[in-house]
Amino acid sequence: MQIEFAVQLATNHGEAPVSKVIICVPPFFNQREREAILDVAAIAGVQVMQLMTATSAISLQYAVFRNIKMTEKPMIVLFATVGSQFTTAAVVSYSEVKDKVTKALVPTVQVMGVGYDRSLGSYEMDVRLREHLADKFTEKYPKLSDVRKNGRAMKKLQKEARKVKTVLSANQDTYAQVESLHEDKDFRVKINRQDMEALFADMFPRFQAPFLDAINSAGISKPEIEQVVLFGGGTRIPKIQEQILKATEQKELHKYINTDEAAALGSAFMAASSSSVFRTKQIRLRDANQFPFFVSFNKLVLNEEGEVTEEKLVNKELYYRNNALPQKKAMTYTKFTDDFHFNVSYGNMEHLSEKQISEFGSLPLTMVNVKGVKDVFNQHHDKTAKGIKAHILVDESGLISVDSVEALFETIVANKTEPGWMDSVSNFFTGNSDDEGEKKEEGKEGEKKEEPKEGEKKEEVKKEEKKDEGEK
Repeated sequence: MQIEFAVQLATNHGEAPVSKVIICVPPFFNQREREAILDVAAIAGVQVMQLMTATSAISLQYAVFRNIKMTEKPMIVLFATVGSQFTTAAVVSYSEVKDKVTKALVPTVQVMGVGYDRSLGSYEMDVRLREHLADKFTEKYPKLSDVRKNGRAMKKLQKEARKVKTVLSANQDTYAQVESLHEDKDFRVKINRQDMEALFADMFPRFQAPFLDAINSAGISKPEIEQVVLFGGGTRIPKIQEQILKATEQKELHKYINTDEAAALGSAFMAASSSSVFRTKQIRLRDANQFPFFVSFNKLVLNEEGEVTEEKLVNKELYYRNNALPQKKAMTYTKFTDDFHFNVSYGNMEHLSEKQISEFGSLPLTMVNVKGVKDVFNQHHDKTAKGIKAHILVDESGLISVDSVEALFETIVANKTEPGWMDSVSNFFTGNSDDEGEKKEEGKEGEKKEEPKEGEKKEEVKKEEKKDEGEK
């Protein structure tokens, strides 16, 4: 319903039907949670161009609408987000990076590190303040029935608590008041900021951890941070601002971003830049993989006769934490000549706390069955088998999948090995795969040796002719 409503709002505002969308998700969403969002969008009949982390959308909006002048020297900004449900921090660099193909300098927004607490938000503060108001009402009217059993009354107190929290973020005291709250009794009580902060005393120290995690993940020192930019309604609370300043060791906080629209504008710019209809600024966004991907399989141990003597379980980390996205890597299985399988999972979660690991969910993702290997090898028995290569992609949405799988062979021609002959075996499966010992990033292999130019060939022919004349 929420996606349908959002699409309807966009359709009404743009006065045109919306068929494709970019959906923002928290940076800590795992594979299952992201897949669930895509499933919900499919049920709503919406085509998703990509999933985009909210922190990436905010950082992109900051670059576009603040007109950041980028140079080869990175400008490092920390984005502090305190929402109703969770708190996140992202360290982002703004710089010009040389394109590998064109060699031109391209303005690039690079996410360097992220920290989060998915259960630390301002909603918990609203609930605590609501309960405090309920206690005050009970003290004032002790003979009435329990106000907490009146759902309508508690909803009114929840709304008033949110209002009081906002007012006390800028003022020292205020009044909470609700007409005809319970059994036709009006309610009015004075609350000051000190009383409110006492209700949240145990929460405030927790706000430092996400920012420290983001800085450590990015591998930078605190003095390297040039700005700390606030985002989210929770950042209005003075005590939370104090914790952010303490964690980052900054002198001031910046409030350049409109909390209501920054993520939406950033994702809208990404959608426009992906379209051929709109002409936008050339700004490249490189998000970061937050959780490492592992591949495990049974490695075959062979004796001198080529017989399998044992199977050894191997775990390999294919994508590390903070690998830039999107990215594709290849791994080669050299020992398998028959059908096999392997497992894909998350792993190496040492950077997470016990609480975060418990919230993360199951680490295993999928088991992949590779079939038809023996048949392909039999078809090309006259060639030397070099293994099975799997190309594994983590796309812009942070989802891992197998792009393609190939069987590699060598053929001997005129006593010379011709490299690069490849027989593709596609559509083995839908899933992910890994390598027996080697992993390579795409684009670094299969390079062809340059042929001599036409002028060089002519010179070589002339030299040969002169040499022949001299011998005669």
